Amino acid sequence: MVASNNSVKKALGLLQLLAGAHRPLRFTDMQAASGIPKGTLHSLLASLEEADFVARSTAGYEIGVGAFQVGTAVRAPASLRGAASPLLDQLFEEHGEACHFGMLHGGDVVYIDRRDSSHALRYTSRIGTRKPAYATALGKAMLALHSDSYIENLYPARLPALTPRTITSRTAILSILQEVRRQGFATESEESTPGVCCIGMAGRLNDLVYGVSITVPVQRAQPEDLPAFLPSLEKIVAKLDRTLTTTDYFDPAGLGVRESDVVAGW
Repeated sequence: MVASNNSVKKALGLLQLLAGAHRPLRFTDMQAASGIPKGTLHSLLASLEEADFVARSTAGYEIGVGAFQVGTAVRAPASLRGAASPLLDQLFEEHGEACHFGMLHGGDVVYIDRRDSSHALRYTSRIGTRKPAYATALGKAMLALHSDSYIENLYPARLPALTPRTITSRTAILSILQEVRRQGFATESEESTPGVCCIGMAGRLNDLVYGVSITVPVQRAQPEDLPAFLPSLEKIVAKLDRTLTTTDYFDPAGLGVRESDVVAGW
């Protein structure tokens, strides 16, 4: 029991070390700072990486999105969510429809914040959940900010379907993303959830890609109606770009928005 407690303590210490660094740390730096023997440190980091609490890149180790998902149980706002929150309020007050703010993590959308529709017939979602990006308007808008080669490495040729209308061909997704890049926004109709359609726009800060979307039941809107929301989405994304690049959300050493900031305080 003592050994197990010590292991948990050491793992939590590593997470705190990464969160406090505000940049990726190399293995040697972590070993020097923690004093944990190399073999034990390798084992702890491998376990944390498997659980997605730690992410590893060529720059080193940093806080992973799994820590964010666990952290959503805490109610205080994090910096990234705090920046988007008043803008989501503005979007919701203007249209009264479901609004979402999310980030791209690998091939998935992670939903960071939301506002539910004020209508009796509405779509609801849960903060912290993931969906395959290729099946959502928010996800496609974010994927379009990456290159075709990035997408090809991200997804297999055939993709799992969420609904009968999900596009399951990587080739078809690449073609759609070309159009998204041209027009500056993405839409979907019942590709991720039956009965709803959605429009999304995205922004980028270095390696972090984020986006905002509006989701509407098909009884109130069809895909051809969705561009009516574009002026509002454009204003929100432009404001986020200004907010996130003129405050401490910017980190020139790695992620544009530090993932430790996304996690801390949730």
